[in-house]
This record gives sequence, C-alpha cells and structure tokens, in this order.
Amino acid sequence: MAKYGKGDKRWIVEERPDGANVHNWHWAETEHRVAATDEVAFPLRVVQIEGLVILKIIKHCKEFSPALVTGQLLGLDVGSVLEVTNYFPFPIREEDEEIEADGANYQLEMMRCLREVNLDNNTVGWYQSTILGSYQTVELIETFMNYQKNIRRCVRIIYDPSRSNQGVLALKALKLSDSFMEFYRANNSTGEKLREKNLSWVDIFEEIPQTTSNAI
Repeated sequence: MAKYGKGDKRWIVEERPDGANVHNWHWAETEHRVAATDEVAFPLRVVQIEGLVILKIIKHCKEFSPALVTGQLLGLDVGSVLEVTNYFPFPIREEDEEIEADGANYQLEMMRCLREVNLDNNTVGWYQSTILGSYQTVELIETFMNYQKNIRRCVRIIYDPSRSNQGVLALKALKLSDSFMEFYRANNSTGEKLREKNLSWVDIFEEIPQTTSNAI
C-alpha cells in the first residue's frame, strides 16, 4: 500500500485543494502500455473463454446460418492465458452499404459503452462463423496481421454451425504461428506472394487449446 509521499507514482497520497482526494486517496491514470511491451512475453498456452460468451457466440452464428457473421472478442491478456470475458456482434450490412467508416465508429461506440459500465473492453481478437471449415484464406492472414499491429496477442474463434449440427462442438481458437509472422514481416509479404510460396496452412495457423470458465 502506498504511503504519504511514497510508493506507486500512480497513487497521489496528498491533500488536494479541489476536494477530489477523498480520504487522502486519488488514483491518477498513467500510460503504462509502453512499459508492458518491454516485459518478457509469455508464450500463449491457452484461451480461456467464459461459458456465457461461448453460448452467445453459438446463438449469434446459428441464428444467421448459412450467412457468415463476425464479432469482437474482449478480455484480458494474462501471462500465458488469453481470457475472453465478453464480446459484441458486428451488424450485418447489405453489399452496397459503406462498411469501413461505419464499422469503426460502431466498434468505438460499443467499447465506450462497455467501459462506462465497467466491463472488460480490451480487444483480444474476433470470432467468425464458417461453413464446412472454409475459413483458411489469405484475407484471414491479412486481418490477423492488421490486428497484431496494435495488439500484442490476439486469437480468432471459429464456429461451424453445420458441423455442430452433427453432434460436434466445432469451436476452434486460432493464431498465426510465430515462425510465419516473422517470415511475413521479414519478406513484406502480400496475398499474392503467399500464393506463390505454396505454404501449407499447417505452417501458418496454430490451434490454441481452450478452456471454459464460469463467472461467479
């Protein structure tokens, strides 16, 4: 615990003339993301998804099947575990609608609302439905790389309603392999270059084990 004039610099333990320091405690927001990136990165071992989030993702994907849907995953990156504690779906648009600008505004507004009610609003990836496992595309790789420009680690949850109807919970958590990301960055790769290399999907994607948690 911080003492008067000492301790964590984020805590200001002093009298404040503005009256904001109730009982001599006031939390000052400080930017610590730079320091966090300097820490030793733990390898991602498991994706822990709250049970309610899984049920909501399944419901969203099944309601619109066979159309493909997607949404944002929110949670925490804790050591070797990526916790998925919340989500929100992206609205389905017609082909002639403007997507990029409206989509960005929608995401920002949703995350602002979650922050206001003190719910997890840190992006840890996204989810998407698929049909008969047809999710391995060059566009998926490019989306992953765009995400990881701003997020140290992220995953994509794939749910296949068609396979789940056969009695199998077809839910996967995927990430790009570390070796492929290094190759992609070093060679400034594009979709066309990847096609020319004839890389196997096994070399590109890595499936991460999942566990389910229940919030109390």
